[in-house]
Amino acid sequence: MKTISNGLLSNCHYIFFSIYFLIGFSIYKDYGFNIDETFQRRSGLYWLEYLFNFFGLEKLSLIANEKLLSSSNFTEPWSDVYGIIFDVPAALIEIIFSLNKPIQMYEMRHFLTFFYFYIGIIFFYKTLLLRFDNKFLSLAGCFLLIFTPRIFGDSFQNNKDLVFLTFFIISTFYIFKTFENFNIKNIFLLAIFSSIATSTRLFGLIFPFTFIFIYFLSILSNKDDLKNINKIFIFIFLYILFLFLHWPYLWISPLEKLSYLLNNLQTFGPTLVYFNDVFYNTELVPFHYLPLWIFISTPVINLILFLSGLFLLSKVFILKLFSIEKSKSNYDFWNNNNEKKDFFIFITFIIFSVIGIFFATKHYNSWRIFYFLNFFFIYFAIYFLSLIFIFPKFKKYINVLIVVLSITSLFNIYKIFVYHPYQSLYFNELLSNKFKNKFEIDFTGLSGIKFLREVVMSDKSNEIKIGINSWYPLWRMKELLPEIEEKRVVFVYDDIKNADYVYSNKIYNVNVKLSDKFSLDDTFTLYKQHFVDGILIYEVHKKIK
Repeated sequence: MKTISNGLLSNCHYIFFSIYFLIGFSIYKDYGFNIDETFQRRSGLYWLEYLFNFFGLEKLSLIANEKLLSSSNFTEPWSDVYGIIFDVPAALIEIIFSLNKPIQMYEMRHFLTFFYFYIGIIFFYKTLLLRFDNKFLSLAGCFLLIFTPRIFGDSFQNNKDLVFLTFFIISTFYIFKTFENFNIKNIFLLAIFSSIATSTRLFGLIFPFTFIFIYFLSILSNKDDLKNINKIFIFIFLYILFLFLHWPYLWISPLEKLSYLLNNLQTFGPTLVYFNDVFYNTELVPFHYLPLWIFISTPVINLILFLSGLFLLSKVFILKLFSIEKSKSNYDFWNNNNEKKDFFIFITFIIFSVIGIFFATKHYNSWRIFYFLNFFFIYFAIYFLSLIFIFPKFKKYINVLIVVLSITSLFNIYKIFVYHPYQSLYFNELLSNKFKNKFEIDFTGLSGIKFLREVVMSDKSNEIKIGINSWYPLWRMKELLPEIEEKRVVFVYDDIKNADYVYSNKIYNVNVKLSDKFSLDDTFTLYKQHFVDGILIYEVHKKIK
């Protein structure tokens, strides 16, 4: 019996990842597609055609071109500034498996997004195991990350920020591996994955800088590390090479293109955001935009554990800073590789936090662009929990810890069930229902298809005219309707007087405070409001016949 129990404990990570995969596989079709996916799909086809032409594959190029031209309103892909690590494989799968119906294309993309994140979670487990050497803690970290509701929801449809999080995790893993063994294999893999992370989000540029910074501190700690200086130059060369290879945007005038991206980083995104019942220009949001969004939309248990771990680790480094001693021309920055890993994580977190709060002046779409910070939140949480396992005086609390984590995790899972499939809109218990509706809701547009499916089911008119009482590309959702139903739906946009229904939500230009064109007269009556956990996701007004 004891042998069986030990066997289960030693293999519990296999059970965990198997169950998680089955959950993802069973629900990935439940999600509507977000407002960016149409353009990202076209961008993938655009670059796939480019690559086919580049390598002389004419027949495949024609297929990609045909699918590209069949995309309505196609222009040059706005997302060409991103790397191709997700969109090109997705476009290739679409061609290989002859996915011609929009619903097939987008469901495939949702499964692929989940699969990328699934790989990221496996590496997250390996990363935590590499640092804490404890399977229970490593699985607890995976559990906390997976069942963070906004991360859970986005892992099926956010193929930019969650893909970046995936490669952020993998890059960190290989940084940890390199700390333990500074060999060419680890340097090579680190260069690959950190360059992929950079091509997905420019935040990835932090990786080579922080890694090299830690290396030079290592030299100050131990002069023997100077022997690896040649490998640092190899890493820099490989990083630049791989960044160039899998980012076609840089193939022509790479320095000019990269300079353009860095100089125009703040031009992307919408012009207005709805934040705490006020409409802000995205370049003029208050400095607390990011911290407040994190505070109100992260599970409370995650916040408590994160802040506890951050406090303790900050204390360690402050004490260390004032006690660094120089002896024999060396500086004692850390005593072992684990402290070195913690130092890297701490420094990187500080850099990203400063950038996010004070320098990333254009905020929008809640804090999805900074969802990768969840990596740090969970890392600091597990750091705090690990102390219970290290210090004997705390070991008596292990059972209490397991009970508390189990209860809070079950509560998070319950919230995921309540919000499904709108986990991306989750607010924690620190925010009352009254205040939940004072923030941007459903910026991804997931609810659009639900509204359209309901209206075509309830209204059998030959033509259903829909006005839109906000900036919201509802027309993109039409593609997911059956063809016969799609033809019945006609969008009149802001020509409200000719609409049968008016759809509104809290995205960008949403409110009568901004423009009179969004005012509804008494010829319309409230038809439907869709709430999830007290959040008004959208409402519909219907013309009185």
